[in-house]
Amino acid sequence: MRWPLWAVVTTPPPVPRTRSGSAYRMYRSILGAHACILLSLCLFASLPWMGHLAWDEPTAPSRALIGAVLLGTAVSVFSRGERMHNLWILGATFLLATPQIGTNPVPNDATVGMVLSAVGVMAARLLPLLNALGLVAVLSAVHVATLEAFDLPASGLSLDSMVLSLGTAAAAVGFVNAMQASAIATERVTEGNRQRELDLARGEAELRARTTSRRVLHDDVLGTLHLVSDAVAPADRVRAQARATAVAIRRMVGEEADAAVRLEERAPGSVDELPEAYACLVDDLRQRVPATVAVEVVGRAQRLPPLSSEQRAAALRALSEGVRNSVRHGRVDEVVLRISADRRDLRLEVLDRGRGLDAPTRSGFGLAESVGRPIAEIGGTSALLPRPGGGAVLVLDLPRNPEGGGRLHHAHGLTTGGLGSVRTLSRAVAIPLGAAWCIIAVHSVVKAPESWPSLLVGLAWLALTLVIVRQSERGSPRPAWVTTVAAASIVLQVVGIALMPSGAMLDFRSWSIGMSALPLVVFVLSLPFPVAAGVVVAHILVVLGAAQVSPDLTRGLVPWGSLNAVVTCPVPSMVLGSLIRRQGRSLRQQQKREFALEHRRAAEEWQAAMTDLYFAHVRHEVLPWLDDVASGVRDPRSEETIAQARLLAVAARDDLYAPGFFDDDLRADVAHFRSRGGAVELRAGLVPGGFDRPVGRVLRGLLPVSAGRRIIVSPPVAPEQQVRIAVVPAPHTGDLERLRDVMADGFAADVDAFRAVLLVDDLPVSG
Repeated sequence: MRWPLWAVVTTPPPVPRTRSGSAYRMYRSILGAHACILLSLCLFASLPWMGHLAWDEPTAPSRALIGAVLLGTAVSVFSRGERMHNLWILGATFLLATPQIGTNPVPNDATVGMVLSAVGVMAARLLPLLNALGLVAVLSAVHVATLEAFDLPASGLSLDSMVLSLGTAAAAVGFVNAMQASAIATERVTEGNRQRELDLARGEAELRARTTSRRVLHDDVLGTLHLVSDAVAPADRVRAQARATAVAIRRMVGEEADAAVRLEERAPGSVDELPEAYACLVDDLRQRVPATVAVEVVGRAQRLPPLSSEQRAAALRALSEGVRNSVRHGRVDEVVLRISADRRDLRLEVLDRGRGLDAPTRSGFGLAESVGRPIAEIGGTSALLPRPGGGAVLVLDLPRNPEGGGRLHHAHGLTTGGLGSVRTLSRAVAIPLGAAWCIIAVHSVVKAPESWPSLLVGLAWLALTLVIVRQSERGSPRPAWVTTVAAASIVLQVVGIALMPSGAMLDFRSWSIGMSALPLVVFVLSLPFPVAAGVVVAHILVVLGAAQVSPDLTRGLVPWGSLNAVVTCPVPSMVLGSLIRRQGRSLRQQQKREFALEHRRAAEEWQAAMTDLYFAHVRHEVLPWLDDVASGVRDPRSEETIAQARLLAVAARDDLYAPGFFDDDLRADVAHFRSRGGAVELRAGLVPGGFDRPVGRVLRGLLPVSAGRRIIVSPPVAPEQQVRIAVVPAPHTGDLERLRDVMADGFAADVDAFRAVLLVDDLPVSG
């Protein structure tokens, strides 16, 4: 969200209303950066006269007062925030303490301009920017008038000092004010969208609970019931899968610990050549499927990428479905799990030599919900393909665990995530600071025309600033780009210093050093602190080294003004970026905890609802039956058990495609109808509660007159608005007429010699 430039100019910066949230964290970061600027000004205002003046000198009290005021103001700003009394104290200090400084001048002293910069920054933090700049101009005029009135020597407040003070204030304040306003506006939008986000979270929890319920029904319950009814697996394998399915059901209905997939202890010597996570995956897969699973690793197993818990859970679900499909449709009792990896993906393949694929292949519920969806949720892809030479192969491609793009990518993402509009913020710095230094550069060249070649360095600094701003807006930088820009800035710094005349580093003829702060402020903001510190220290060393290599540039003095240029703005920017990232991490963790709690509550609510909807019949009918099979009470090979498994599978299919459609009475009537050779199929999309609506009453009336027939109940299909009940072959016409007479709501019937289609007014398809 952008903070318009006119708002920054004409209105005072907003202050957070509360002491919590992202806006307040940003506000604290800004206070830290402001305090850092004041500390830098205090340091560079004090160091030049240390060793040059004794404490009994006339200007010593004034200089000590300036240092103490700047230091005290920095502490006050950091601990209590910016207050109007800070501005009055700084203004009074400028008017009372600075005029006398010129009576005993110190070489390379810029104390007056630094105090004026402190006043400008504080004023712009508390007043509209236009008023702040006006206050700086008025104080400058009063300072000059004081010097004239008392016939005092000039104390260092030149045109260049005033321009730099105004430009620095405008740049720093425009930057931080835009950040603060953006954070406050973003927080207000977040507060307004809070309820909507919670609604979305609940909707997501509902979808996840519904999907999980359907997967357990399809993969575990129906898979086990089909395993029993097909009578193709050994009895001990059937009992083991019945036991595992009973555990999965109890987890879903809350009778055991939650259903999160865990890395369990492996038997000694089990798939020893694989890393731990892969070995556990293979062991779990072998326990869940009715086939022998051979493992084949392409390349060295030790070089397989780490397997996260989310990847393992999704892969186990998809591989289990793939093996079961090979057993059921491919008619095989052995498959191969091939594991391979390259620089981008981890590939898992289930290969069989079965019957192969029918053309064209259409993805059913199992492939869509138990393979496609979980793999897609972790960013992977899946495909079922024919295998050369016969058979089929299920291919799962999982992305390797991302490295996050390194520290540069992470730092840039955290910084820009906390800043809001990088475009507005970068230009809020670049435009006023660049304009100020351009004025200073032109003024310097006008006074010394022989220095015009240095203007090329100024243009290069502007071009480098543009490159950095554009990259900040575009995205996270690459290490090679950061290295190139850092090296280019060092080269430009050296070239600029090489073009300076004698003594230039003691005054504003060293403007090219000051202009280097323009790109550095934006550059170091989003870099990791060690990298940013390295860049700043490198420029400090260049400035200090220049004084040693060419003493004539400083006439043997320490270039405090040049050091101030590469410290006062870049260092607070570096500190500010670090604070934003630290607080951004803290904020993300807090938001993650809050949303995790809300998600958990929503998930618990919808888990209970989905359990009642999908597992009412499974809990009371299927679960005890599975316990009997697992414990050996029922023989999985007996005809009675196989027949019962088929009936339970049909009922479980009803819960999968039309949960909650039957009540106990209608379910019992349908079960009796099926036991006598009839078939009832419910198609996906039927609204729960059909037993209490016209469609349920029509179905009850059809069962006694449709013995041995097939009844298919389908949701409305456009342009129809009624539920369709198809009966194949058609019942007697007289039975349908008597049913129509009994039904109060009635129905439309389309009957021919092969089938009857009844259109019943009912609720539309479920969402």
